[in-house]
Amino acid sequence: MPDLTTAALAAQAPSTDNDTKYAVVILDGASGEPVPQNGGLTSFEAARTPHLDALAVAGQVGLVHNVPQGLEPSSNVACTSIVGYDPANRPIGRGALELAALGVDLGEGQVALRVNLVNVTPEGLMHSYSTDNITSADAHALADELIAALNLATSNTFRLYKGIGFRLYLVVSGHPELMEALLPAAHNITDEPIADYPPTGPGAALIAEFEERAHAVLAASPTNARRQAEGKLPATHVFVFWPGMRPEGMPDFASRYHKRAAMLSGVDLLNGIAQLTGIKRYSFTGVTDGPDNDYAAQGAGALRMLASNDIAFIHVEAPDAEGHDGHIEGKRLAIEAIDREIVSRLRDFATRQPLRILALPDHPTPVLSRRHSSDAVPFVMAGPGLAPNGARRLTEREAALTGLVVDPGWQLLTRLLSS
Repeated sequence: MPDLTTAALAAQAPSTDNDTKYAVVILDGASGEPVPQNGGLTSFEAARTPHLDALAVAGQVGLVHNVPQGLEPSSNVACTSIVGYDPANRPIGRGALELAALGVDLGEGQVALRVNLVNVTPEGLMHSYSTDNITSADAHALADELIAALNLATSNTFRLYKGIGFRLYLVVSGHPELMEALLPAAHNITDEPIADYPPTGPGAALIAEFEERAHAVLAASPTNARRQAEGKLPATHVFVFWPGMRPEGMPDFASRYHKRAAMLSGVDLLNGIAQLTGIKRYSFTGVTDGPDNDYAAQGAGALRMLASNDIAFIHVEAPDAEGHDGHIEGKRLAIEAIDREIVSRLRDFATRQPLRILALPDHPTPVLSRRHSSDAVPFVMAGPGLAPNGARRLTEREAALTGLVVDPGWQLLTRLLSS
């Protein structure tokens, strides 16, 4: 790919006829902490990222706080910030946000919750929060078994919806108190006894009973039997968490920022944000929620989006998935693939069309803890009119050294779009 030098990028003046395009690459969960197996380096530091490094030299590197103090460090909070909305003023439960991507309109008093198909060991330990990234086909087959066995198609209380991969969604009618329930997230208790993390608070008994009934269905599941015969993990339990109610109208992105925006992601969450803000959603074959993601297809798709939109949000889930699974090498390889197949194509595009590129994680997902944290994350922003600030790479340490800090994080998009 052609190389954009520091001088070349800095020489491009901000456009006066609004022909500048914008690309935001979200490396979900890519930042973290030093890892002994990486020689004391973080995943960013250990990864070979020549294209992100070139952006760092040519542009501005800093730290951004995407998770406001007191809010859960989950992607619904952090990615809401990245898309330019203040999550402190838009406290949308993730269950409702993800369900919006499926086009489900919640009714008055209904609560939507995320449901993970998980694998728990015979000793009761959470082995896999995703049933080893179960395919959508198998997850949907299990969902159909649950719907039939639990009479969910005719229930006045429960409705079960199918998402991507291990993600299902439960809509509960008549129990708004569930918004106050304490429901631990499945990915936060890997290798720990699930008995230590029961639902508590208002409505907890209702969720506990649903999970117990679902466990019995999964124990007799033909789909699980087939998976075991194929040497795959069975989904032994469901884990219910992240309640949310019908979101109030979020300001339309085009009205708020006067830009035509597009979204490309393999997960329901980002598509839900797009659905609620009027951002155009794109889907390309091969773009997934895990390590099997076709990065080249996503990079090529990003260019197609930029051809007819002003700003493209390109979200890649794989680094976060690898972080939750504790895959040190897998997380590094995911970061390298994003650099090689997505950022490289954007830099090539920038030789033909004025383009500002912002690349950043939403939150850290350290591979040792396997849990999100609310720490600030590094970002790089380069393109017309953005003078370099002395960084050499996109890493946590380099970002801290520049002294540039954006807090609150939702204002970073305004910084990207301002001339």
